[in-house]
Amino acid sequence: MVGHVCDWLVSTKAKSNMQRSVLNRAAIEAADTTEVSGRVTADEVNLDRIHNRIRKVCAFVAATLGPSSLRWMLLLTVLIVPQVLWGGANPSATPQPTPGQTWLATVGAQSNDKGRQALAFLPNEIWIHAGDFIKWTFDVDEVHTVTFIPDKDLRPSFQTITGSPPGTVPKFPDPNDPMTIVSSPGQLLDIPGTMFPAFVKGDTFTVEFPTAGNFKQVCLFHQNMTGVVHVLPFDAPLPHNQDFYDREAADQRRDLLSDRDGRSVAACGQCAAQDSLKARVVTAGAGEISATAGGTQTLAVMRFQADQICIRVGDTVEWTNQNPVEPHTVTFGNLSFVQGVSPVPSDLLVDPDGALHAFYPVPPPDNPDNVSSGIIVAAAQDPPGGGPNDFQTPLGPTRFRVTFQKAGTFPYRCVIHDDLGMKGTVIVLDTYTSPPQ
Repeated sequence: MVGHVCDWLVSTKAKSNMQRSVLNRAAIEAADTTEVSGRVTADEVNLDRIHNRIRKVCAFVAATLGPSSLRWMLLLTVLIVPQVLWGGANPSATPQPTPGQTWLATVGAQSNDKGRQALAFLPNEIWIHAGDFIKWTFDVDEVHTVTFIPDKDLRPSFQTITGSPPGTVPKFPDPNDPMTIVSSPGQLLDIPGTMFPAFVKGDTFTVEFPTAGNFKQVCLFHQNMTGVVHVLPFDAPLPHNQDFYDREAADQRRDLLSDRDGRSVAACGQCAAQDSLKARVVTAGAGEISATAGGTQTLAVMRFQADQICIRVGDTVEWTNQNPVEPHTVTFGNLSFVQGVSPVPSDLLVDPDGALHAFYPVPPPDNPDNVSSGIIVAAAQDPPGGGPNDFQTPLGPTRFRVTFQKAGTFPYRCVIHDDLGMKGTVIVLDTYTSPPQ
């Protein structure tokens, strides 16, 4: 009989726990586990603990009580033990105020090969108390900033941001100067003169929030990477605890990197059907913007697809940037970062549809080995309108074409993301040479 009661206790609580965690379990099972690591939820851990506790109590009852008192003890077990065990395993989700508490969050996420980048604050919405801290850990090789800009202030260029002095914890808003921008460093190592390089994987950045308010956070490198920090008065209840934010961060990370709806992958696979001329088409990056109530996030695929193609002399290859916000380059030769982000040669042809066009190798007197598209990216979103400076954003080049005039093997790269593996090769055969099998 004790065994039946134990089974009833376990099954009853299991149903209750599983109802609360069914959505999280479904998300875990649907993820692409070859690219994104899974995690054990707090509900699953609590459920295992409950099972172990109930079994120990039931074993103790069976070993120490005689048949005459067993009936009354079983009744007390059914009425009391569930309340004690379940109440201890599931404390109130409302955190109690803790002066100067430090909350944890993450900047970015990436696949194992670095080809997929989640341009996101994880999570991108947090509630804390005035006087609390948030510590962000950078988890990717792509550069990011954690930046807080006072309302109505101008958004600065990332290269001008040196960050807070080492060993200090900045406050936002700064009590001594409310118009001070608080940010992690934003300078690029590829640009000469950099003294304060932007943070990457393994770095951390902590900010103290001394006063109540709602503060937008941004990344100066990625316009569609935003979040919000809600700072409540010290005596106000908080809606969530750290465990909730850990689950939110893991769920958002998984959703972004897994590309649940498959649209980014579909865009890469269908690009050949959308080409604008009779040419071999290569996708120069792809991406997708998503949003929560806290802000916007982006999945960026930092790859050339297909990264190796075989053509003949006289053929033209077209590279198309399918990412809505992330800039890329198509660069041949030994150009530096600064050189490659501008068109090389500077007088590239412009086709009637606005695509840039080069002939490679380049005729003298230019260096015949160096050709670059410069930055190809879609134009930024237009302003809402009605303001004195709300001018329509002009179109930007999103396509780059190269007509190959000589046989050979020509490697190329994106000078912005080559450290993430964004590289490719064009093999050009003579007109009468059979292609490799």
